Amino acid sequence: MKKTLLIAVICLSMLFSVSVFATEQPITVTVNGEVLETDVSAQIVNDRTVLPMRAVFEALGATVTWVAEDQLILATKGEEMIVMKIDSDEMTVQPAENTEPTVIALDTAPFILDGRTLVPVRAVAEALHATVTWVADTKTVEIVLQ
Repeated sequence: MKKTLLIAVICLSMLFSVSVFATEQPITVTVNGEVLETDVSAQIVNDRTVLPMRAVFEALGATVTWVAEDQLILATKGEEMIVMKIDSDEMTVQPAENTEPTVIALDTAPFILDGRTLVPVRAVAEALHATVTWVADTKTVEIVLQ
């Protein structure tokens, strides 16, 4: 009897744990109210949302270049340039040619996953003068370009 009850409890707890994972809400990223569609789903790493570099930068109006031999990400928008390096927790923002660059500490460094380079969304968006809001109830990152 005790064995049957134990097996029933284990089966029920497994059933409930599977349903919790199956209904987990995905993370949505919007730019000026439009959903940003990417081929790699947004993920949370170290409490930061990450997305593929090209999707983020291009949605924010920047041109992005990948320098494979140095694992560098170069993004330009107007006269500004952002430089990031894989596995580096620093991002350099060069506002204009004759001004001093700003080095920003990152909570989550850019990284490569399954051949895709992922970057922290908030850091990149704010470096490009966008406002970023996290809506916990809907798991949505809202980006508004200035």
